[in-house]
Amino acid sequence: MRILMLVGVLLLVPGCVVVPARRGSSPPPPPPSRPMNYNEAVNLGFQFCRSRGYECHVKEAHMTGNDVWKVKFRAFAPGAKGHVHLDYDAYSRALLKVDEKVKAKKGDRDDDDWDDDDRGRGRGRGHGKHRD
Repeated sequence: MRILMLVGVLLLVPGCVVVPARRGSSPPPPPPSRPMNYNEAVNLGFQFCRSRGYECHVKEAHMTGNDVWKVKFRAFAPGAKGHVHLDYDAYSRALLKVDEKVKAKKGDRDDDDWDDDDRGRGRGRGHGKHRD
């Protein structure tokens, strides 16, 4: 009987150990991140434009109800123009969507049109004989 009591006490002892709570050991939760403002959204857009070699002018920038910044630019490059529309997550600042349409202006020809003759018509296209 003594053995059973001793075994019972030994089994209960680990369950009765009290560990004091440590105060100040866990860091406070980080403050909620603030959404980016107009200037941050536009500056991120300008960085994107520069990375593509465009000169951009802000057309519009606004934050939607679902925390997305929509930034729209008119974009210009040598001999080309168009637009760049960007969507950024307002909190993480992640680029969500890109609509980039920058095309050569009508009537502009590249200097590397090596197969054009003096009248701007190409050679070797199978459209009849070409005489110089």
